[in-house]
Amino acid sequence: MAKQQHNFEAETGRILELLTHSIYSNKEIFLREIISNSSDAIDKARLKSLTDTNFLKEGEQFEIKLDFDVKDNTIIITDNGIGMTEDELHKNLGTIAKSGTKEFMEKLEAAKESTEHNLIGQFGVGFYSAFMVADKVEVTSNSANNWDAAFKWTSDGKSWYEVSQALKAWRWTEIKIFVNEANKELVSDWKLRELVKKYSNYVGTPIMMIEQDSRNEEDKKKEPNKKFGYEKVNETTAIWKKWANSVKDEEYQEFYKTVSMDFNKPLGHIHSSVEGMVNYKTLLYIPLEKNMFNDITDPNKEYGPKLYVQNVLILENAKELLPVWLRFVSWVVETSDLPLNISREMLQSNAVLDKIKKALVKKVIAELKKMSRKEPENYAKFLENYGQVLKEWIHYEADLKESIAEVLTFRSMLEGKEISLEEYLEKLPEVKKEECCKDEKSEEKKEKKEGEDKECCGSGKCHDSKDEAKKTIYYITGKTQAEVLASPYLAQFRKEKVDVLLLTDHIDSFIVQTLTEYKWAQLKSVTSSDISLWEETKEDKEKQEKTKKKFKDLLELTKNTIGSEKIEKVELNEKLGDALGALKTPEGWVDPQMEKMMKAMGQPVPAQKRILELNPDNKLVKAMQKEFKDDIKSKRLADIMKYAYNQAILLEWGELEDVAEFVALTNKFAGGYIK
Repeated sequence: MAKQQHNFEAETGRILELLTHSIYSNKEIFLREIISNSSDAIDKARLKSLTDTNFLKEGEQFEIKLDFDVKDNTIIITDNGIGMTEDELHKNLGTIAKSGTKEFMEKLEAAKESTEHNLIGQFGVGFYSAFMVADKVEVTSNSANNWDAAFKWTSDGKSWYEVSQALKAWRWTEIKIFVNEANKELVSDWKLRELVKKYSNYVGTPIMMIEQDSRNEEDKKKEPNKKFGYEKVNETTAIWKKWANSVKDEEYQEFYKTVSMDFNKPLGHIHSSVEGMVNYKTLLYIPLEKNMFNDITDPNKEYGPKLYVQNVLILENAKELLPVWLRFVSWVVETSDLPLNISREMLQSNAVLDKIKKALVKKVIAELKKMSRKEPENYAKFLENYGQVLKEWIHYEADLKESIAEVLTFRSMLEGKEISLEEYLEKLPEVKKEECCKDEKSEEKKEKKEGEDKECCGSGKCHDSKDEAKKTIYYITGKTQAEVLASPYLAQFRKEKVDVLLLTDHIDSFIVQTLTEYKWAQLKSVTSSDISLWEETKEDKEKQEKTKKKFKDLLELTKNTIGSEKIEKVELNEKLGDALGALKTPEGWVDPQMEKMMKAMGQPVPAQKRILELNPDNKLVKAMQKEFKDDIKSKRLADIMKYAYNQAILLEWGELEDVAEFVALTNKFAGGYIK
């Protein structure tokens, strides 16, 4: 049979030009596509062999061979799959994008400016990726459906192809790629092995290459022409395809070290096989230590597990499978419920991946909960390294904020260690029912009104039983542990032995804006004005009212002296322990920690007014009141007011506007300024 040359149609030629010169920066994927085609051909042959007992030679095993020739600059991929007839060579290789040619061209044109695409294979053009690295490609095939003839398809991938008769052989297909000068570095043993490991390591068919010559120079001289056999270079059976109970812990550890370059033991792993509405297999690792090879500080960097479809690596980083706040999780998810040719654009709006993502998030959170109980010391180390990444997304993931908070820990004031919110709740005392009756007989008269969730007694005084279960998790934010522990607002909590969470991560101020409740408890700052840890008697309340009236004019003068542009108001707070005073943020305003954070990020922050609280039991406040009575215009009175304000700033580790003035005032008081 003479050679028959054919011209590609005009549109087909244009597609090939776009495909090979304009679209893909990652030319390495050509080998993945060719190997995938060979694997498909073998799958078809394997299926035929199940019904045709004479189909396979005695002892024949399905395999893909990968060879190269440095002299000719060629790469040869051979398989013993189903093969192709002359007609199939025309049909499969001579016609590109048989349907949707116009749509395909439009997509290729649009993809020119983007690196976020993966169109190869989407319209049956995976084979043509070879022309990204080749001047010419030859495909020789002998079909299982026509033993009597073999044919060769040849093309430059530009305008023409030809088909000619070839020497008959046993059922096979050989693809010879004549690599161009620009890509000749691909024609090497180590590079081809690397590409197989990277993209096709878990193809179900063995990929064979000539074994490497590891002899020393002396042995090479003794036997310079030694023949080497073929060796398998891929795994064929991925660890995540095995049953979890058949994989030893050492295997999990070794695999993790190999794929992550992290030689520390991971915190844990998730190995599962899911079958149902969506089918997928997964092996995810949660790291313990920070990994220099996987920097996750920047949430805009690529992240996510590898995505395999039908044994073929589709994406190195499938961020569509996990939210960014789990970007430290790796390694692989494989599903057969996606087409092998799926594009990045399709991934971003794929219902199958959405379902997998939701399931994976639940699995990861469940694993974190388990590890927090099973290995508390390792889990604490994990949170040191990755806790802030988790915290980031409490602010953004409204539906999952409680689940995320559940796997975090915070510093306990009373215990001096990290505890979970669940542990905080477990320590809370039982809420005592409000006494609603005063006489001894009232308990007998207690009854529940029909249709109401209230308890009443004969006295007529009732309370809502739901309110009794409302508990509180107290917290304080600041830059460091030393800073928050110095706060006067902790005095009443220390006295009553009520725990407070010390939130000193820079992200914590964002968290408490969003996480206002956890389960059935509210989160409340210790600086809130409505906090009272003990029940106030009638006498206590009368005394407070009397003190407020007594100090009213002095507090107003203090505000005017310091400056109404700095202070919204001045109040009394007898729960500050021995402290002179303290500053707190009015409700709805940005707290100092958040303010510092926003300024550091270059964000505009409106001028902030604070509330100055003075302790009426403090010696200086009493001196202030005495001086006010004696001489309202006293210089000493103004000095005490300024000193109290500056001291309150220092107690929250703020910056003084005039350090020299504060030092001068301190020296005055040290020298007996106040008597």
